[in-house]
Amino acid sequence: MGILYDLVKEAKGNSEYETKVIRTFEPKIKKSLYLTRVENRDDLEQELKIKLIRYVRDYSLEKVPGLFDLNEQ
Repeated sequence: MGILYDLVKEAKGNSEYETKVIRTFEPKIKKSLYLTRVENRDDLEQELKIKLIRYVRDYSLEKVPGLFDLNEQ
């Protein structure tokens, strides 16, 4: 599958992989923060990383629909 899928799968029980997920998204986070005020960037960066980890922990890999499931909808 994809690299992100594998990272999320491994991050389920391993904080080392959670760090790798954060590093994967860090360029996008930094780029998005340039659209905000300078004084808010550090707090927003921290909040985005917390949200990202929550999504990784809560994401269910078993509930991802397959091609045939999507075709039926």
